[in-house]
Amino acid sequence: MPLVRPRGSAPCPVHLNCLLLDAVCAPGYTGRKRGEVVRTRTTALQMHTRQWVGTYAGKGNGDYRAELPSALPAITTYLTQFTFSAEMALVRLDGQDGDAVVVAEILLANVPVVTRGRGYQLLEHPQIQRVLAHPPAARVSRVSSDEVVELFDGGWLPLGEGLPHVRVMVARHPAPPAGKPVTVGKRIDAWVYELFLTDLAADGFLAEEILDLYHGRGAFEAVLTDEEVEEDPDRWCSFTECGQELWQIACQWVWNLRLTLGQTMQEAELREIEWAPPKEAFPFFLPVEDPPEEYGPWQWAAAFGRATGRFGADAFTLQEDGKLRCPAGASLWLSEVRQENAFTQCAVYLAYQTDCQCCSLREECLAKGAKGNRARRVSAVRRLLPPPASVEREQTPILLGPIRWVDVAGRALRRTWKTHWSQQYVEVIPLVKIPQCISPPPRPPRAVRSHHHWSWPDRLARNAWWGPPQLRITVAGVPACLASN
Repeated sequence: MPLVRPRGSAPCPVHLNCLLLDAVCAPGYTGRKRGEVVRTRTTALQMHTRQWVGTYAGKGNGDYRAELPSALPAITTYLTQFTFSAEMALVRLDGQDGDAVVVAEILLANVPVVTRGRGYQLLEHPQIQRVLAHPPAARVSRVSSDEVVELFDGGWLPLGEGLPHVRVMVARHPAPPAGKPVTVGKRIDAWVYELFLTDLAADGFLAEEILDLYHGRGAFEAVLTDEEVEEDPDRWCSFTECGQELWQIACQWVWNLRLTLGQTMQEAELREIEWAPPKEAFPFFLPVEDPPEEYGPWQWAAAFGRATGRFGADAFTLQEDGKLRCPAGASLWLSEVRQENAFTQCAVYLAYQTDCQCCSLREECLAKGAKGNRARRVSAVRRLLPPPASVEREQTPILLGPIRWVDVAGRALRRTWKTHWSQQYVEVIPLVKIPQCISPPPRPPRAVRSHHHWSWPDRLARNAWWGPPQLRITVAGVPACLASN
């Protein structure tokens, strides 16, 4: 199961000349403070074997939209090399890649995907609103806390015009106290909502299994932590992009080599667990065909930010002629009604500038010290109502079979391999018959050694000369399976 995730490297060291690092790094944002000089890479990891598939980096925060097309061929090549079909793979993306266009690119490559969605406007879709009005499909508790998360299966929705359909799942939990920021998700009233997108069928994976796959078996934060401790692939070691890329590729190659040699030495068996027990599929609701489009009542915008403390939208009265009457008695006319998205409309009422300039309440209505040069605006939104009735799918209860997870103990393989070689006895003995003076082959003339006259085979032949053997190195404790290879 290859995984793709953007990853930021460490800030630029102050003792390095930043002018030389312009080709390697750029100012970016790592989540703490802006302006740090960083380099971001996208990595692909095979989750069952803990082997790296590829790494792709860029200056600053990188370009994940351009790096993802480079990672997809590596994933498909990996599947082809081991004669796996695309249906056997599942790409788990990080939340940064939860855009509709990015998910559509993976779906067009015929590779299943699961990711956290970033387009929270889907929460306003009538189909999602209808699902949220019913009891949740499942309730799960977080591993790190006793917080209960409610899961809803929103069914299949199009990502956009001309884009494929995906299965939308909504997770919500109670919102934290007022004033405490929400790092993941979107706060709406008393709840915090999270979106998850996938193309896995509902008769194969339940909503709680998708969430567990994203946070549990599909999570790879522990692998990234081990990589930083064992290899530190994000260190600055070159003033060029190709040199930095070479270091990261070499680190991944050594990582994979340790796993392969550790598996060969220990001959460890595969681990197999029952990841999901047999369960009965939750009945879901089918959308009504050709539902009537009916919008709900207008909801006036609430005051926030600099508008806090002045006259709110509730201070304006809607008249029979469709205009608003302000507290001073002036009228606001309907300027426009625009379609925010497929299921939300916004109406904007605008006052006359001449009325605001001579109004005695302009400081309470506009702002302190306002002169009335910009007239007052009042906006309201209304959303498309769900269909009046929901049609429950008529079907016999479906009992889903258990799901088994097979992988290798990657951390144990690497650490056992490193511990084994750090405790071995190495004997270095000089050879008895060693000439007193060993001179290399005669040095060619300068004209021959120049770049234009010295051929690559000649260069390789000279670099390969090390003279006769002078030492004998004996390493005790090499397993027979590795010594024979």
